[in-house]
Amino acid sequence: MHVALGVHSKTFPIDRFLNAPGRRIVTIEASGGPGSDRGQLTLSSNPNRRGGEWLIRDQFSHRHPAWAPAAGFPPTYDRNDPPYVLLFRVGRNFHARLADATSLRRVGKDIVAGAILSQSKGIRPASPALLSAFGVPLQTLLETFEEEATPDGSETFDPTDPADGRQRVFAAVLRRLGQRTFRKKLLSAYDAQCAVTRCKAPWVLEAAHITPYRGLRTNAVSNGILLRADVHTLFDLALISIEPSELTIRVSGLLAASDYAEFEGTKAVIPSRDAARPSTAALAEHFRLFHP
Repeated sequence: MHVALGVHSKTFPIDRFLNAPGRRIVTIEASGGPGSDRGQLTLSSNPNRRGGEWLIRDQFSHRHPAWAPAAGFPPTYDRNDPPYVLLFRVGRNFHARLADATSLRRVGKDIVAGAILSQSKGIRPASPALLSAFGVPLQTLLETFEEEATPDGSETFDPTDPADGRQRVFAAVLRRLGQRTFRKKLLSAYDAQCAVTRCKAPWVLEAAHITPYRGLRTNAVSNGILLRADVHTLFDLALISIEPSELTIRVSGLLAASDYAEFEGTKAVIPSRDAARPSTAALAEHFRLFHP
């Protein structure tokens, strides 16, 4: 009838997982993967049951399509090969999947944490390899940005805990220390023009990192590209990228109705000096994140 998930704790922050801090009942929508429809799940916590255990409700009469007999859910329980209902969250999106113990073992211990097979319920971080094994799509950079840019009303500012603020300040100071020199080198390498638009107005040209900034070492010219400010934003969101082998510009279909679409398939401006040319490996890493 109901599927037990576990009790909220520091190691099992189920209400945070469900984006429902402080609530005792929540309804979410979860995709079912290839061949299965999306479906709603209602989850609730009863403070009088096992210390507030969370349950997925009504799975007898309102079972999620991914966990239905038509999707392979066994008609009888086999202790030697029990079924597992899996609920993943990537960003703000939920994904329901079905597995049995045999298929989980087949995925491999290096991907499936041993605790999943030894415990009947619980929550664990899912590695990209585990998500891939169950066909769960990873979060795009654009989705990550939109999630971070959306205020979370459940979080309040705590002035007595400035640790996060100090960390942000230090990161900003370190970034500024190298940014002026980094930009100056890129202006010289790219002959003061945007690698995508060929704009030559220096006031709007910025030094973009191909691989995200991870300290002063990432301020190498080969990890940089000179971009107009608006293109820099789209590049950081992987809505514009550069194909590493042909060095052609790719523009996301999400920008098809915009002026940026004219740059699709054109050649990027690349420095003539080999030492200043963008790293092929860095371009490949960025292109892997491209949102087509």
